[in-house]
Parts: sequence; structure tokens; C-alpha cells
Amino acid sequence: MKLNRKEQAVADKMTALGVYKPEFDDSIRRYVKISEEYHTIYTSYRKAKYPFAVVGAQGAKKSPAFQALESLRKDLIALEDALGLNPRGLMKLQEEPFRAERATRRADRLI
Repeated sequence: MKLNRKEQAVADKMTALGVYKPEFDDSIRRYVKISEEYHTIYTSYRKAKYPFAVVGAQGAKKSPAFQALESLRKDLIALEDALGLNPRGLMKLQEEPFRAERATRRADRLI
């Protein structure tokens, strides 16, 4: 299945970082879908003038929109880590090749 424009933009960023593989396409689609949901909820949250708390019979609690944003933000960060779109995730993805490269250099020195 071909990537749409937004998905392709994410794939292009990953390609520029040297971490893109076609196996990531499903995760990229999920990342873009969650990102769109986040922006939709954030837009309505902003239009409502950022209500943090809702007062009910049992006292104040976080608004449903704020809770959804919090949850989606965590999901986005986890997917960014998995795709190498942030420094921590990029280091995780590039760590294995660096280890293999170091092991090869050590082996070359021993020969």
C-alpha cells in the first residue's frame, strides 16, 4: 500500500536520518493517524480556551479533552522513539549498527 502525502513526509524525514525501512510503513501510518487525532482534539481544546479542569459532583478533575491530549502525546512520543524521529529513538535505532561496526573494527585489529 502506497504512503499518502503526510506519511511520505515522515518517511522522507526517516530517510534523511538514515533509519527508514519499508517495514516501518505500518508504524508510520499509525503515527500520522494519531498525530491527526491529536491536532483535531487540540484545535477544539484551544477553541474552548484550554479548559484544564471540569468541576463535577466529586470535585474538580481533568477535562476529557486534556486527558485525551495527554494520552495521545504519550503515544506519539512512543512512536517517535520507535521510528527514530527524536534523539532518543534515533540513538536506539543507530546503536546496533554502531556496535556491529565497532566489533568489526576490533576483529580487524586482531587479525
